[in-house]
Amino acid sequence: MSSLVPVMVRTFGRTGSTLLMQILGTSERILFERQYPFEHRYLTYVYQLTQQIQAPVVTDDTWNNSVLFQGRKSVVGCLPYVKTPLLDRERLALKSIESLWEVFSAEMLESAGLSPDQTCFYAEKTPHKVSDFVTEHLGGRTVYLLRDPRDELVSIRSFNQKRGFRSFGWSESDTDLSYARKMCTNRRTFMRDLLNSEISDRRYHIRYEDLITNGEKEVSRLSAWLGEPLNFAKAMKNKNVHQQHMTARNFKSSVERWRRELGEDVQELFADELGQELVELGYAV
Repeated sequence: MSSLVPVMVRTFGRTGSTLLMQILGTSERILFERQYPFEHRYLTYVYQLTQQIQAPVVTDDTWNNSVLFQGRKSVVGCLPYVKTPLLDRERLALKSIESLWEVFSAEMLESAGLSPDQTCFYAEKTPHKVSDFVTEHLGGRTVYLLRDPRDELVSIRSFNQKRGFRSFGWSESDTDLSYARKMCTNRRTFMRDLLNSEISDRRYHIRYEDLITNGEKEVSRLSAWLGEPLNFAKAMKNKNVHQQHMTARNFKSSVERWRRELGEDVQELFADELGQELVELGYAV
């Protein structure tokens, strides 16, 4: 039995990951639930579930050996034993994720009417630690998607306003400036990683801006890397998803919104904190 090859989208919020999932979804051999916002995380679930086998032993009133025996809780935690001489927890966790992913893959292939004898894929927006683990142990492939963090901030702010509640870590006390500071801290590592690594058979880099301004070419390159035909024009036709998800007038106007919609103090902060990374990755400062 062959498992689905994981194709993991590694990025942040409001970076074009929904559009990228739509593009991946133009291939019938790339499986995931076609339900907006395309965030049924079966792979992450399998990872988190099997990691409990080797999780540190932490027991309290909500999870312990007695709770395990009673079976009244819907949540399962770590193996609640300090010593397990019959079990190598790390090895068992790895074997378990391999086996369980094989079972999940078989179920999805059967439901989709696809043969397990052909190479098929499974796409997911995954947390960073999941993509690292799955790339190493399950032969996963990762697409690193980057968007100018200044436009990312504008889009996050607009999307929060559109939905009427704060998300993406934007707290009640945050201003554009304070949120930008947080973004600079956690985007820097991601950007440096892109600069210090090369595209390989296991990792691919794409910028949101290139996808928007030169979509056919970028999707052709992505198709060649994946070895699976993708259709940019078909993905762009799904107007219902675009209307729900977009905050700019159209795709092209979503590029360099920061020039019009961010204050000078915020622009200066990004230039000071991420100027070098932005320039090296092809952005104007």
